[in-house]
Amino acid sequence: MSNISKKINTKLSLDKKDESIISDTQKEILQEEIEELLPIEKDDVNISTIYVFEQSEELEAKVYFRNGLSQNINFEYVPLILLNSEDEEIGRNVFDLREMGDLPSCTARPWKIYFKKSEIHMDKFTPNKCRVIFDRALKAVNYANIEYEKILEELIKFKPRFESFLQELPKIEKGQLAISTFNISLNVNSNIYVTLVIRNSSDKSIKVEQIPVTLKDEDDNIIVSGKFNLKEFIIKPIKARICNLSFEVDLTPEKTENFSNKWKVIFE
Repeated sequence: MSNISKKINTKLSLDKKDESIISDTQKEILQEEIEELLPIEKDDVNISTIYVFEQSEELEAKVYFRNGLSQNINFEYVPLILLNSEDEEIGRNVFDLREMGDLPSCTARPWKIYFKKSEIHMDKFTPNKCRVIFDRALKAVNYANIEYEKILEELIKFKPRFESFLQELPKIEKGQLAISTFNISLNVNSNIYVTLVIRNSSDKSIKVEQIPVTLKDEDDNIIVSGKFNLKEFIIKPIKARICNLSFEVDLTPEKTENFSNKWKVIFE
């Protein structure tokens, strides 16, 4: 059996902003730049440095983040280290890379990193052969791309709102169950309706049998609480389902008048 790791050749991936403004010629140049890099191993997440350039107050580093995993990845706060030509550490910092968005499988994303010169050992800086590497503490997170399993016929007219809500939710890692509040409403009989979006990012179906719900106002006062038993509520792998709950309560006129979109649902 061969122990040789499979090598991955990556293709250019741009975020939405750059995709719309970068010309086809520039994209070809970037792809050629990627092809000049050494291939990465399958299941590896790599950062490769093109240059480190000294500016008046900063060092600008152009790098490529490359994803050799079979799934998309998404970076958040990433610790990076700057090495000089002798592979000596001359600086480090934690960078907010949330703006980068999803990096698809087997792709490379060009990015620029800026180190403040005040935080760099400039006496050891060499403009040639500097490189940026991941801190060993880095964890590349594998997020699930979740879609709705099905939307009930009576809710179809709200589908664009549900889709937008799902896209704007914080991403969750593979193997989790997440419950988010889509809407809280009050009808003429003072009944409270709570609409939830429940996401399953595991590779197995999950049956949700009971949800404990507490509704609080903007001052954290409890309006109502209860446990809802669900019948055959099963969420398929990497899917989301919409769940509607109803509280039959007798609110005081004051509470009814003070109903607010600042009310919140706590799952406890």
